[in-house]
Amino acid sequence: MLTNIASEDLEHLLGEVESGEVRLPLSSITLMKIGLASLTPYLELLRTFDQATLTFVLQAVLAERQGLKRPPELVWTGPEGRLASARSTVVVFRELLASVRRSVWMAGYAVDHGEDLFEPLHRAMVEHGVRASFLLNLDADETRKDSVDSQARLLVNEFVCKNWPFEGPRPTFYYDPRTLEARVYASMHAKTLVIDEASVLIGSANFTNRGQTRNIEAGALIHDVAFAKALVTQFRSLIDGGYIRSANA
Repeated sequence: MLTNIASEDLEHLLGEVESGEVRLPLSSITLMKIGLASLTPYLELLRTFDQATLTFVLQAVLAERQGLKRPPELVWTGPEGRLASARSTVVVFRELLASVRRSVWMAGYAVDHGEDLFEPLHRAMVEHGVRASFLLNLDADETRKDSVDSQARLLVNEFVCKNWPFEGPRPTFYYDPRTLEARVYASMHAKTLVIDEASVLIGSANFTNRGQTRNIEAGALIHDVAFAKALVTQFRSLIDGGYIRSANA
């Protein structure tokens, strides 16, 4: 049953079929080439459709799902009791970045181990043209006398060296200039990830190895387009108002 397949995989397959990039009937080799080897158990069913029918069926299943609201999911880092049913923070984070097809907005207070955490996102940016926007916390160095913008470019360059060791596309980096002003003591303290303006991961966990795998952290994965768009609109309004600035390395 196609109803057992994740929406992200159905959308991926629909895009490939509509673009004419795949030949029908489908084969296991074709599924592997387009990154959908996980659909091999459904191959016998998928092979029964011609292009028009498969397109119609995929569109119908996705349309039906859009009318159904998925409840928020508890996301957790740390030890769990016998009756716990939460999902792992690091697993959810990587799954979300692997599923993205259009855009990512990430706001974070602390980031490390980026080579591991962001590898799925970099792959999505290369393969699907995903646009990524990172809102970073940049710590002030009160001994420096150069401009806030100059400090921001230097710190973003350090972030790239430590956490984005990939060739090709990079995120657009943003920062709150107040975080670099002496004796202001403001922070980019949000910890949130918005995927395709449709799903939001929000909680206490930083995008660090400790926050993702060792601390006790709680969060929520919210599948709600209205909520996701509202959060992105909030970020964009800060950028448009000059409260958050671009600082690409």
